[in-house]
Amino acid sequence: MEKAFAYICTAADTPSRLLKRYCRKIYELGYVPICPKLSDSQYLVLENADEKREFQSISRQKLCRCRMLVVCGNEISNSMSTEIGMAEKRNIICTTLEGLAKIKESDEHGGL
Repeated sequence: MEKAFAYICTAADTPSRLLKRYCRKIYELGYVPICPKLSDSQYLVLENADEKREFQSISRQKLCRCRMLVVCGNEISNSMSTEIGMAEKRNIICTTLEGLAKIKESDEHGGL
């Protein structure tokens, strides 16, 4: 069975160790984590204005191909608000990591 893509929405300054942890948790919950901040920053130089715009374009394209957006972290930054708004316009499910874990837990216990 194919797994749904889950876009990881975090603040721009989230450390890579946390991004990896979020990806792992989403993977363990049965989804394919899509995290541009972790993967695309490996080859793009975000200090370069052109490459930063390219990063934002790539991130938007990836978000549009995902079934859900998962907010990770305790605060919502301006860039995260933009991603959430974009997801809502495209009827992409928006949830938090904690919410996704609760849904999975509920499913495992027969929906109770």
